[in-house]
Amino acid sequence: MTEEEIFGQKTLDQLNAERPLGSVLFDYDQATVRDDQRAILQRNADWMRRWTSTRVSVEGHADSRGTNEYNLALGQRRGNAVREYMVSLGIAADRLVAVSKGEESPECSEETEACWARNRRGQFLITAK
Repeated sequence: MTEEEIFGQKTLDQLNAERPLGSVLFDYDQATVRDDQRAILQRNADWMRRWTSTRVSVEGHADSRGTNEYNLALGQRRGNAVREYMVSLGIAADRLVAVSKGEESPECSEETEACWARNRRGQFLITAK
């Protein structure tokens, strides 16, 4: 089977479980794409250029510090920052939607800096292929 045929047979759940699109991390209380995270977004853009019919949701996440309202707003700024960066790499804006998850979907729940750092992220979810 060709790569296209294999891709065509996969469900969205299967694709997302494979995590072909990497998450990026943010500094505390920041919504600027870090220099050390740009290569991840470049690889994501390359993948989206390869699979031109795909659409994604960029989820902005925050750690557990701060109010729910603040973290939802921060998550939205992070999602928007990732979306804008992907657009700057040539991905059509209508293929990307930014959504805030705030602190509601943590990668881990320990109250440590290492855990908080993992929760401050922009995460990709493939929504259409």
